[in-house]
Amino acid sequence: MTDLPHDDYMTAVVDALTTVGLDPADVTLDDSDTRGSYCYLRALMRFTPETTYGMTQEVWPHGLLLIWEWHTGIEADQGEPERGPVWLWAKCLSDGSNREPEPLPVPGDANPVQVAWALAELINHAEPGRQRIGQWTGASALNAACEAWAAEEASDA
Repeated sequence: MTDLPHDDYMTAVVDALTTVGLDPADVTLDDSDTRGSYCYLRALMRFTPETTYGMTQEVWPHGLLLIWEWHTGIEADQGEPERGPVWLWAKCLSDGSNREPEPLPVPGDANPVQVAWALAELINHAEPGRQRIGQWTGASALNAACEAWAAEEASDA
């Protein structure tokens, strides 16, 4: 992976996804910017009918994105997200773009198995299912590492 605070969490999530047959076509981890300054951590996982069990060409012809973001909240007053983690998903379109991301019904620091089941439910029913609960066992360390990253980013600004 990379040398970013969310590496271990994303490794655990990818392992859980793979265990239930939801193999991502690709995974990208980075720190991303909004309005020109580095303001959030991100993981993007792309799933396609060719690589993902249960994903049909009829419902998901161009696949979907599973997105995790951890925002600093620095630009919340300008319409950007509040501080903390969130899971999102977006349907991919034929031109390579995607629909506007929507919330996946799990906490931002969810147990990776809950993320996998929520994605499986979305793929199988073409809509998000019920809200799932359960924090990852490494959530405290994840949040501390993200907070330390945010403090370092703020001091560089």
